Amino acid sequence: METDLSRGVCPVCGKNATLKCGNCKREFYCGKSHQSRDWPRHKSTCCAWRIDRDPDLGRHLLAIRDLAPGDVVLSEPPLVWGPSIHTTNQRLCVGCGKRCDDFNVRCGKCCWPVCKSNCEGLSDKRRHELECALLARARIIPRCEVLLVIRMLILWRTKSKRWTSLANLQSHEDSRRPGTEAHDETVPPEGSVAIYETASLLEHSCMANTRHSFHVDDKGRPRITVYAVTSIKKGEHLSTMYTHALWSTRARREHLLATKYFVCRCQRCSDPTELGTHLGTLNCPCKNGLMSPNDPLNMNTDWSCNTCPGIITSSEIAQLIDRLEEEVTEVMKQANESILSDLLSRLTVLLHPGHQHCISVSHSLIQLLPASDPRKLDLCKRIMDTVNRLDPYGARLALYTAVVLRELAVCPGEDRQVHLTRAASLLKMEPPNSPGEKLLRLIEMELGGS
Repeated sequence: METDLSRGVCPVCGKNATLKCGNCKREFYCGKSHQSRDWPRHKSTCCAWRIDRDPDLGRHLLAIRDLAPGDVVLSEPPLVWGPSIHTTNQRLCVGCGKRCDDFNVRCGKCCWPVCKSNCEGLSDKRRHELECALLARARIIPRCEVLLVIRMLILWRTKSKRWTSLANLQSHEDSRRPGTEAHDETVPPEGSVAIYETASLLEHSCMANTRHSFHVDDKGRPRITVYAVTSIKKGEHLSTMYTHALWSTRARREHLLATKYFVCRCQRCSDPTELGTHLGTLNCPCKNGLMSPNDPLNMNTDWSCNTCPGIITSSEIAQLIDRLEEEVTEVMKQANESILSDLLSRLTVLLHPGHQHCISVSHSLIQLLPASDPRKLDLCKRIMDTVNRLDPYGARLALYTAVVLRELAVCPGEDRQVHLTRAASLLKMEPPNSPGEKLLRLIEMELGGS
């Protein structure tokens, strides 16, 4: 008999219950009062993590109980959030951070944009009330680059506990001053940016065991929720990924060193083939072999062929890959089937077909090729082989993989239902109104019509 996961039994009174603990999602209650009464007992099993310290890692999170795929690791609102300074094409609600579709709806006091006149965030004393008075009195016009700073200064001025938590986070301030590589290369995203007290302690792994999603909770507060994507044993480290999963080892390690101030030495980084994907492998000029780094953990290592005595220096590799990256970036701006096909043909002369740049171009090309073109099936399968090895749990490439599965579903001889069902499952935790959530709705319609 199937278990109903939407209800349980209240541990306080024994009655049927549908109110689920918002953090662990495992305990049910008949109402808020019994949930509060049970908290002294439940808190010891609700939390899934503890903070540990290490000379190399610094503060990080360990699991304090076994976790299964889909279990909630943690869920928390930010210490502080605000619009990114690069948010130029849209306006965000000063109360909750949602996009404002109607630019004429504004807070009645400070005149900053709001999503609706009765947004919950406007009346929350911990959020907009204090800043609203300041914005109105100082007549500060809506400018994205000032709001986050103002909110942090208010926390400092009011001696908030959240300010203490913020001050305890590692800033690497000296390493990020103007003129440093981190300062010059950092490009903040559009939309909202936020600082989370606990989620920020998730350490990096090139094979992360968690994923996260963002949403606005029932009180109108932005919130991050972190889920386990694989079985995690008690005592294991909880991790996320600070880089793109489809960057080669060279690109990932350079980014981590320049912006996060450490070098990764994980299994993937140590493997010249990157778990058999060849995401950074080159074709040897001898035309019979493949070239990969002799020591992937050494930035200055030479690259050797696996069949001939050929050797290429690390600086020569860097020049070649950087030049190809510039070309790929430029061509992708004007992408059409003919241009991408030509680019991919030229790339595969120099690079392994599983190389980072070949995979990137292939992902765009499959969306333009007709189902009858045999290249579509071959490229889809190569991309799926890569993502299955590098992101087997859908922690980082859910949307990317779902796009490939949807294209694969139309290829002759493929099981359409199986591919679309898997694509939908990958997108279940995508935020509302995000590209992933919109693709999920489309796939569900396609499944319903099959």
